[in-house]
Amino acid sequence: MKKTILLLTLLFTGLQSFSQTSPEKEILQLSNAIFKWEVDNKIDSLEKVFHEKFVVVGSDGNSQLKNAYLNRLKSGAFVHDAIIVEENSAIVSDNTAIVSGKGIFSVTASGNKIKLHLSYMEVFTRTYSKNPWQVIAMKANILEK
Repeated sequence: MKKTILLLTLLFTGLQSFSQTSPEKEILQLSNAIFKWEVDNKIDSLEKVFHEKFVVVGSDGNSQLKNAYLNRLKSGAFVHDAIIVEENSAIVSDNTAIVSGKGIFSVTASGNKIKLHLSYMEVFTRTYSKNPWQVIAMKANILEK
């Protein structure tokens, strides 16, 4: 029984990765890199990939523009301790890409350690600068436990 479940899980994961096109895989890799940069506090990398009109809407419903969000990360008032992506998928159409997913976000907010089970959506736009894809919007929602 355990072998059957393991085989079905591996088959599903394999089929899901085959169903993604090359541009979708590229966007998923960038999305994962963004999460890594947030955990590693690589503000310079984030600054380059966030569009000048970037906006983030947190799970609390508050929104921040690019500079405010980056300054919050720089200040240490909000720290991503770990991000574990449980699932994600991408859709690419012309100059727009959307990543949606779910994950466990371990953060420290104003000194308080919190573990959040979130769904999230990232919207990317293709630009014609050094960074061909930039994030223009991010949104997170708390999932029921």
